[in-house]
Amino acid sequence: MLIQSKFLPGLCLRRVRCAHRLNPECLYHLITGARSAPYMAILLLLCFACSSQEQHADKKPVLPPVEISAQTDRTTATLSEAVTFTLSAQYDKGLTVKLPEVGTQIAGLRITDFGEEGPKEVDNRLVHKKWYKLQADIAGSYIIPAQVVSYAADNGTRELKTPQIFIEVKSLLKPGPDAPKDIIDIKTLEEVPFNWRPYIWAGCAAVVVISLCAGALIYYRKRKKKADVLKKPAHILALEELEKLKSEHLIEKGIVREHYFRLSDIFRRYIENRFSIPAVEQTTQELLPEIMRLDAMQASAKSGARDFLHHSDMVKFAKYVPADDEVTLNEQNVVRIIDETKTEEVLPQAETSK
Repeated sequence: MLIQSKFLPGLCLRRVRCAHRLNPECLYHLITGARSAPYMAILLLLCFACSSQEQHADKKPVLPPVEISAQTDRTTATLSEAVTFTLSAQYDKGLTVKLPEVGTQIAGLRITDFGEEGPKEVDNRLVHKKWYKLQADIAGSYIIPAQVVSYAADNGTRELKTPQIFIEVKSLLKPGPDAPKDIIDIKTLEEVPFNWRPYIWAGCAAVVVISLCAGALIYYRKRKKKADVLKKPAHILALEELEKLKSEHLIEKGIVREHYFRLSDIFRRYIENRFSIPAVEQTTQELLPEIMRLDAMQASAKSGARDFLHHSDMVKFAKYVPADDEVTLNEQNVVRIIDETKTEEVLPQAETSK
């Protein structure tokens, strides 16, 4: 027993030193120490445990060919906050992994922005991400459905599925009896004063249009009436107007200037209608040269026209008061000129004259 007790400490010391390998010396002590069988069993177990730990330490963890994840940056938000949803996949090179389109699967949440990253190589694997910024318009609970990612493997197409994500959107309104309400009662009806302005403008426009139409109609009728009158020969019209002037007896009434204005106007209109000269609008100095150039008028008629025009201008503008016999001679002079230059044909120019 004494020998055994002396041997055991040495055996224990050698067991510690030979934890990683069994050299010949250790084997010799183990074999020669037959009575130390329990210690030998403990030593063997320690050696196997150390070697297994070294083997496990040398091995790296084995990753699946494809890993997917779906996450949000927050699970609760307010109506003014956006939630970022990210769907990512990590997979080995050589595989084809297709991320689904999430936009068509989300209900109730608006997509305010989105983007995509990758695929890019990270730690000898490919990483592909898609992200979406989501925002709610109404407070409540929302669900982002599970996303299915498929990829081609050796034994066919395989699918991976992400879990659902629940999002709670809260209102910015403070709870309580005094808090403002989302729905406001309808206000009472208010009487709106009638706006007359559009009707006033419409009435003014109608008056203007009616006035223009009436003016055009009157002008057309006057032109038509004048054209009908001008169908008569110029000398007939002039003689009729002379008879009408005599019937008014302006000379007997002492209205001499008015009589000469009317008589000069009758003569000028006759010259204008008969020879197509704008005699009514011209002065005596402008009219006489044109009368003198007329081939259809004889010299006596030209001389009589000159005398009448000068005499009538003296009465009209120089306040000359003619004697009764001068008035008679002037009237006879006008009738003689008309009789010498008259024609039975209706001139085309007379129809368009003023």
